[in-house]
Amino acid sequence: MLLKLENATLAYGSKPLFKDANLSLNEGDRIGLVGDNGCGKTSLLRCLLGEETLSSGKVVIPRNTRKIGYVPQTLPTDLGEQTLYDYLMSALPEDERDYSAWKVDTTLDDLDVPENLRERKLAELSGGWQRLALIAHANLEEPDLLLLDEPTNYLDLGKIFRLEKWLNETVRVPYLVVSHDRTFLDNCTTKTVHLRDGKLLFHGVPYTRAREALLNEDLSAARARQLEEKEIARIRAAAKRLHLWSNGRNPDMERRSKAIAHTADQLEAKKTEVYVAPKREISFAQESIRPNNLLTIQNIDVQNPAGELLFKIPELYIARGDRVALLGLNGTGKTQFLKMLMRAIDDPVSDYRRSVALRFNPQVKVGYFDQHMANIPVDASVSGYISKIVGSTQDAVKQLVVAGFPYGKQGASIGTLSQGEKARLAFLGLKLGKFNFFIMDEPTNHIDLDGQEKFEDALADNAYTCLFVSHDRYMVDNIATRYLQIDNGILKEVPSPKRFYQQVISTPDVLQSQVRPTLTQKMRGR
Repeated sequence: MLLKLENATLAYGSKPLFKDANLSLNEGDRIGLVGDNGCGKTSLLRCLLGEETLSSGKVVIPRNTRKIGYVPQTLPTDLGEQTLYDYLMSALPEDERDYSAWKVDTTLDDLDVPENLRERKLAELSGGWQRLALIAHANLEEPDLLLLDEPTNYLDLGKIFRLEKWLNETVRVPYLVVSHDRTFLDNCTTKTVHLRDGKLLFHGVPYTRAREALLNEDLSAARARQLEEKEIARIRAAAKRLHLWSNGRNPDMERRSKAIAHTADQLEAKKTEVYVAPKREISFAQESIRPNNLLTIQNIDVQNPAGELLFKIPELYIARGDRVALLGLNGTGKTQFLKMLMRAIDDPVSDYRRSVALRFNPQVKVGYFDQHMANIPVDASVSGYISKIVGSTQDAVKQLVVAGFPYGKQGASIGTLSQGEKARLAFLGLKLGKFNFFIMDEPTNHIDLDGQEKFEDALADNAYTCLFVSHDRYMVDNIATRYLQIDNGILKEVPSPKRFYQQVISTPDVLQSQVRPTLTQKMRGR
């Protein structure tokens, strides 16, 4: 055993984040810790580290556990001026750095870090490289156990593949990882702990199988509860019947009535617990539309703001009900294409012959989800933003409660919300806007696993039309009905994302960053 949580409770107010929780971390463990946003996962990690004090219970750290490595969600501000190489070197004991520098070089090579980034300051690196630097530093300290808090945050798909390979092939340290990335959890963990309703629920399988097991357990509990309540009702009816028959004149019958009622009370106290999910709906309301073809593109060039060619689209049609995943390496122009589509709503794009080359059907009403939520007014209040959409403060209050915003939160400024809350608010705006075509840039980035499932169910069950960019492989693999890939300067339809994933794995970042200028030169030379 490396670390143990015993009968632990952590409470800030009347309702604890977790209560009487038990967890044991052992050699060889690769555990995924999952749960809704705000349920206490990060607080649990901080308690294990001793950075936060439990309300009751204890953390047991045996003598053989010398060091616990920890990777927080954000880069500490005091590290920004160090170069990546120096930061990783600082993980080694000072008296060993001269002859152990090879460990740093090996780690950089294992993670495929481009040479030109190794001497760059951490503050100058992308959020993705900063995350990998934190993880690599923690592992170089040779801890007995690693605690990783959202390690895939800010990572593009290529870096997620690197991290998965590194964890599976190089890292030998047991770890507990908090993550909302379902595919990552399935690929890199062997056990799952759900933090739900203040309890830790353990399953000795990766996330997807653990989720299925938990759903089955919930279903069994609901069925057991139903039978119990039926039996309790039958017993209470019998007690009531005896009471009426005694009519106050038969003490023996009255005693039997009270004994039977007491039995019902005992059964009531022991009823099977049934989990009730919090009300945090993520859904859409699609405005009806008659035409089948909603977007037509013929022979257009997608360019960056400087006018450089990114890729060409010979021909593309998107029909009602299509769920289209847009695939492409970093720098190929996915975001520029989405912005081009949004501009074309009011200003159709024409080709060199002045023929309309990009046009939405006139009945199309586009809803846009921006991964940075830049299109949401941060200075407005939560209720003010939704009231403006629905035209009624009373309706806004009702909709916000269903979406998981209690009354006390509705007057808050949007700028004070967490990223997960902003995402839920953005989805609510899309629902109430009654759009019939959704364009989405990384829609699942900031929502928890339950929210991801609700969002995907809403898209799949109602045949919504959408075009999306996402690093969420689960969403890409299971929700999309069509795949468009930017490949060698051309947007092509492909049967699946498998070839794209292989391309991401085989293309180093240093080459991905050169995709755009190389492509521009190639096209100009034709």
